[in-house]
Amino acid sequence: MVSSVGSAAITWLALLSLGVLQVTAQERDTALAEIVGPFLEEHCISCHGPEKQKGKLRLDTLSPDFHSPISAEKWKEVLNVINGHEMPPEDEPQPAAADAARFAEWVEAELARAEVAKRSTRVVLRRMNRTEYDNTIRDLIGVDFHPSEDFPEDPPAGGFDNIGQALTISPMQVELYYAAAREILDRALPEGPRPERVKWRFEPEENTQGLDRYRVRRGNDDVLLNPGENPVEKGFTVIHHKAWNKNIGFRSFHVPAAGEYIVRFRAAGRVPNRKQVVAAGQKILAKHRDEEIANNPEGAKWHHEAFEQKMKIFAGHRMYDYGPPRVKITRHLGGAPRVVAEMDVPAPANAPESYEVRAYFNTEEGGIDLEYAYDVPSTLENFWMQEREEFPRPELMVDWIELEGPVYESWPPESSRRLLPDIPVREQDETAYAREVLARFMPRAYRRPVDAAEIDAKLELYKKLRAEKPSFAEAIKVPLAAVLASPHFLYLVEPESPGTAPKPLNGYEIATRLSYFLWSSMPDERLTSLAASGELQNPDVLREETRRLLADPRSGAFVTNFAGQWLGLRKVGANPPSRTLYPDYDRHLELSIVRESEGFFAEILRSDLDARNFIRSDFVTINERLARHYGIPGVRGDEIRKVMVSPESRRGGLVTQASFHSITSNGTRTSPVLRGTWILKTLLGRDPGLPVANVGEIQPKVPGIDKATVRQRLEIHRQMESCARCHDKIDPLGLALENFNAAGEWRDQEGHGYNGRIEKDDPVIDASAKMPDGTEFTGVAGLQEQLMKSEDLFLNALASRLTTYALGRELGFSDQPALRGFVQEMKGNGYTMRSLIEAITTSELFTTK
Repeated sequence: MVSSVGSAAITWLALLSLGVLQVTAQERDTALAEIVGPFLEEHCISCHGPEKQKGKLRLDTLSPDFHSPISAEKWKEVLNVINGHEMPPEDEPQPAAADAARFAEWVEAELARAEVAKRSTRVVLRRMNRTEYDNTIRDLIGVDFHPSEDFPEDPPAGGFDNIGQALTISPMQVELYYAAAREILDRALPEGPRPERVKWRFEPEENTQGLDRYRVRRGNDDVLLNPGENPVEKGFTVIHHKAWNKNIGFRSFHVPAAGEYIVRFRAAGRVPNRKQVVAAGQKILAKHRDEEIANNPEGAKWHHEAFEQKMKIFAGHRMYDYGPPRVKITRHLGGAPRVVAEMDVPAPANAPESYEVRAYFNTEEGGIDLEYAYDVPSTLENFWMQEREEFPRPELMVDWIELEGPVYESWPPESSRRLLPDIPVREQDETAYAREVLARFMPRAYRRPVDAAEIDAKLELYKKLRAEKPSFAEAIKVPLAAVLASPHFLYLVEPESPGTAPKPLNGYEIATRLSYFLWSSMPDERLTSLAASGELQNPDVLREETRRLLADPRSGAFVTNFAGQWLGLRKVGANPPSRTLYPDYDRHLELSIVRESEGFFAEILRSDLDARNFIRSDFVTINERLARHYGIPGVRGDEIRKVMVSPESRRGGLVTQASFHSITSNGTRTSPVLRGTWILKTLLGRDPGLPVANVGEIQPKVPGIDKATVRQRLEIHRQMESCARCHDKIDPLGLALENFNAAGEWRDQEGHGYNGRIEKDDPVIDASAKMPDGTEFTGVAGLQEQLMKSEDLFLNALASRLTTYALGRELGFSDQPALRGFVQEMKGNGYTMRSLIEAITTSELFTTK
């Protein structure tokens, strides 16, 4: 936003923020004559008037009727280019800052006034999205699984999937909610004696007959034991590489009782060091070289040169700085596979360890597979030798596998004791006990007090069905399921109040807003208690509760859900870099780059760091896999941790992270357009505009296009005037990042060789850039410097995104004064994320409806 706002505009915006703005026709006419008309005439009409209409925009006839959607959109476009200093062009006289500010504030105030006038007084109910539903079931019932996996995907709006207007519901979803409720209650309220706990151990090497030929008796089943086609050394099955016939495990079994089971295995890894890699590689390559020379003696010189070149790669490439072997564990249930874990196995061969994960099994036919999951990039030098046993790579050594369960820490389980408390009335009067169960459950499920009539309505369901059900538990499940399928549970309800002015939320509504903002789940007992006492409406108490919720492990949901959507992390893997062109990109890296960005966000939030670290930082949050990818030495282990870096590392800040590079590429090459657009929208809050219709890609008939660099392709594109208007502000931001390829690796040249290999004469990356205002900069460091100079745009964009997510609704122009207030409070408190979040949660926007 431009500074030096005029006093009249300040008054208008202050009134707007209170929702009571009334502007007379005479006041509007005066503003048009004194502020708007002269500004447009002096700075805009020459290019957007009767003689010229650049960008198909004409301003001399633009209606000041801001209630018209067509006119309002054009005024928004004008406001954006004035606020972004994109117009007038750099070669034209520039308006004084005060004049630009008065004009921009007038347009914003008029847009806000029209927005307030159109705003309905009807409260838009916000349905829980899938993540919120799962987390709420976990905290309400005490059953930790994901019943929403069968629900339709939640549609996003405003960049997030928790926006009330978009979270509609269909009759099919109602049926799915009820079916999920019954499954949840069946798991939560098991009946009968405690199931006997079984512990089955399988030793793969026991099968010496080959695949699908050996069965062992466990329970009532003859279980198929699969050792894979792997060698056995001292009782350990050794898996050298991934292949269809290398997996080990057991299948065709039925557990005696449904529940959570432990999958446990004893394993170790054997990891060759660089010396061993070089020695083994030399042996394989020398044999291959000699065979080629024998077949073609005249090519001996070339084969010797190729041998030396390949040996340099074995000796120096970071892909051979091996980490520990990795394993993927898959549960099969009823014929459907599901990956339950992927993990490193860092235990050395002389000190194997036990590893375990948990998985749910019912009484359908089941199976467990352990699959080798360490990827070595498949390159021209090694693809033909990767599956040879003599090829040096991390080897997974498995001693045995166990299945143990069902696991219940107590009986009845915690979920049962939570729903059916052991109180005296339980044995005295079933109906009275049913009423007590509902009276305790419904306020927690509805996140508010309930009245007697609501309880009695659900109790009637129990009474009607009790005689038909074999037990109290089966009968009470019916009204409990009705509660879980009720709009009062599924929606975050804030009842409508008369009038149009903002009305304060009650304590329960504030507690719900706060917990779903920071936990993606229901309020806990403390929040509910503070809501009941009225203390939560005290700003100081609300601030302290905000800090408490952020410090709680459940705030991990905020990191995952907000950062995942704000930064586009959910798109990682949707169009992954081609493994042929970018062989270093694998499943482990894909998981790690998402964890890096989430860890980076969490570090800034939980360590209360300056939020401008998102733009440029002297640290990264990486694990061993990412350290190898980025060329950062000394990092071991799969855990994401903070690592300090120097400027020479070219890392630090969001635009250096592989997650960003991956989602802003098209799978085969980088896309400066996507990268520039992401920066404009995500970091600067600027709308780059829609692409011109029917323009498409650069046509193949352009001479030399197959060897053109990405920069050259875009220069051809910008020759079209209709394209240049947007690309001139988008492309420089992306071109400055061309040293990062589609997988996030640093490169100095753009590869045009076989499968994207960088050859000696390939073009050197030109990362220089020039913005429409004439500012020149080079590379990622130059881009970060320019972004740091635009800190107000970044902070406003961050505040806007956080507020949208917190409120569960899209923002409008009438919200802008509040956003500016949040940013000012943030600046006064060290620029930290926590101070911004506290400013939001204690604001009138957050505590009113």
